[in-house]
Amino acid sequence: MRTVRPLVAGAAASAAVLSVLGLTATAQALPAGPAVLGPDPKVPLGVETAINLPACPTGTTVSSVTPTPPATVNLVVIGNKAKLAGDWLSTGSTTFTVQCSDGSTTGSTVSVIAAPPENAAVGVGSDTIQNVLDQFSGDYNATVKSSTATHLYSWDATNPNTGAIGDTINEKSGCTPIARPDGSSAGISQLATFQKTSDGKYYCTSYARSSRGRSSTDPAYAPGGVAFVDLAGDAVTWSAQATTNAPASLTTAQLAAIYNCTDTNWSQVGGKNAPIHAFIPQSGSGTRAFFLSAIGIATPGSCVSDDNGLLEENEGVNPVLNDPDAIFPYSIGKYIAEKFHSATCLNSTCTPNSSGIACVPSGHQNLFGCNTHGTLVLKEISGIAPTTGTGTSTVINSSFPATFQRIVYEVVPFDPNTTDHIPGAEAGAPGGVNLETLFGASGFVCSNSKAKTDLKNYGFLVTPLCGVTG
Repeated sequence: MRTVRPLVAGAAASAAVLSVLGLTATAQALPAGPAVLGPDPKVPLGVETAINLPACPTGTTVSSVTPTPPATVNLVVIGNKAKLAGDWLSTGSTTFTVQCSDGSTTGSTVSVIAAPPENAAVGVGSDTIQNVLDQFSGDYNATVKSSTATHLYSWDATNPNTGAIGDTINEKSGCTPIARPDGSSAGISQLATFQKTSDGKYYCTSYARSSRGRSSTDPAYAPGGVAFVDLAGDAVTWSAQATTNAPASLTTAQLAAIYNCTDTNWSQVGGKNAPIHAFIPQSGSGTRAFFLSAIGIATPGSCVSDDNGLLEENEGVNPVLNDPDAIFPYSIGKYIAEKFHSATCLNSTCTPNSSGIACVPSGHQNLFGCNTHGTLVLKEISGIAPTTGTGTSTVINSSFPATFQRIVYEVVPFDPNTTDHIPGAEAGAPGGVNLETLFGASGFVCSNSKAKTDLKNYGFLVTPLCGVTG
């Protein structure tokens, strides 16, 4: 098992992390300068990502973009830049014309292809970090100058337009369609099949997203296995309704007693005389696995419900949670992203409307993910608050109990020929895709300033451990 590392070791480290995060920034800025799109940018069918349209001249603003993009794709405008963010549901090409305030025009033809190219870096798995990987996809791909070079894509844990669990996805061109992996463990299991494209050159799954650390059942950190790559810091606490019979704080021992069903009434742990209704995410969830490990339980008791496997992690809009007696573990980073940086849902259950839309972000909100915390409130552990700051300056509390702090990861095929064992540029690298340029310590997600801003806007802590493997 991998040793749990606290996110922040003392005040000096805390100050350094907060400095890297740039907490004074409140807007999710678009990348500086126009993206190099080429004459015909390509977007895979069904994958959440973003593309930049060519910018208007400096000093002007975008007046309009025609035609209107599909309902599942949001047009986001900030100043002289326009971005299309979402997922495309039908193949074909559309020419978008950007009208600028000085009367000039620019634009590009967007082609939707049936699946990501086989040389793309394609991931599946965790809900916790899916939205920031969607954001990385758009931001990284905007820097790629060739349409045939490796691009980054990430399949969400559930269908972003229907909410369907386990529907069929086509990970890459030349791959056999699979059931969409839902959660960290499902993503890691899919990666570990090492399924190849029809020509045998690439893995269909390039990486998995994980919100839990390595478990004894995962492939080894050795040739033929996988490497867990540190991405960012997070923490997990418990949540309850704003009007609740639960107390304000619980200890680790009390949480264990609730989830092993020893304590079944809130009065036993300092709350009101009312039954405890303990909930937990579906079995493939990394947040579920991490939370149970943190409270010292291998398997939850029979009183604990995951709504027959339908309760997704880190969302409070499932009707079963609308209960003053409910308790539910929650990623603090994901909660921060939802409450302070994401668009309001169009309805109370955040289910997509007939057009497949659940929320519509403005230019100063996260492009991916909606505010799905509902009316749940994050609660204290041992009297320590899960967050500090207010509004968009809210961050994970660096003093939160270390047992409940965690790292979130990309999981990649183990490469015996690189120092950090992330697949590199050498011929015959496992999976065929150079992931060093994306996930290595000097790669995009660890070193690019925009990626660090993305992590902050999606609620996570930038960590000097980014790119460390194990």
